[in-house]
Amino acid sequence: MNTKILIMAGLAVTFGATSYFAGNKWLDSQAQARLSEIESERNMQSVEMSTVVVASAQLRFGEKLTEEKLKEVPWPKEAVPEGGFHKIADVIKDGERKAIKTIEAGEPLLAVKLTGENGRAGLAGIIADGMRAVTIPVDMVNGVGGFVMPGDRVDIVLTKKDREDGEQVAKIIMENVKVLSIDQDADTRGDAPKVAKSVTLETDANGAQKLALANSVGRISLLLRGAGDEDKVAAGDMSSGDFDGNAAPKTAGAKEDGFLSFLKTEKKFATVTVIKRDEATPHSVPIEKGEAADAGSASKVQ
Repeated sequence: MNTKILIMAGLAVTFGATSYFAGNKWLDSQAQARLSEIESERNMQSVEMSTVVVASAQLRFGEKLTEEKLKEVPWPKEAVPEGGFHKIADVIKDGERKAIKTIEAGEPLLAVKLTGENGRAGLAGIIADGMRAVTIPVDMVNGVGGFVMPGDRVDIVLTKKDREDGEQVAKIIMENVKVLSIDQDADTRGDAPKVAKSVTLETDANGAQKLALANSVGRISLLLRGAGDEDKVAAGDMSSGDFDGNAAPKTAGAKEDGFLSFLKTEKKFATVTVIKRDEATPHSVPIEKGEAADAGSASKVQ
């Protein structure tokens, strides 16, 4: 009987001590949480607050802004981003606006990511200053199998027939070009491969001319760059002769004229002097390829 009493007393003491320490620890944690809350309230009171309009759900390219898709949240006044809005009414008061870039839920709305009042979400709103949009045709092969997405960076390869030896020549004509849209889709958050018929690229006026000309003289292919890869390409021109070792050696010291050089027809001229009675008139005439005439020679014709 005494043994049972001792066991019961021991258990009671054990449970009592455990409850005491557990309760004491819980009270300490609650007190610490309350102190942290009070400290946060004090800090909030010392920071001047404002409001900022954020997206309540993800807004994709071209999506119309409505009051249901926006909300106002407290924001430190000194940290309000430039171009942000304080009230939902400021966003939609002057007419319909649309997103021209993807805006994540909780992200502040900025004027640069929206169209103007009653504006349309077209490419004109996302082209950088001084740049142009140019569209080129693509297919499954030269369009990287449909894995090129808006916002990606690509290099442009032109494949054409050499004017002199008739071999196929491939040349990288542009590097690190931004893709604006695939067909009519400019949503940068797309993740599914899409076999497109056209790709719209962002380039300067000179690059737009290059692409238009390249599309007329040969075949254009896209080389997809890795994310963040901005290195220059060191590869040179390659011809079909490089595969069998029959490529003609390049003349030492030859100077390339750039991308448009293949459009230039190099001609030599000879001076021909035409004599009529007592008057001699010099004329410069082109020498056709294969003729043995010397470009510096002069002939006289009476």
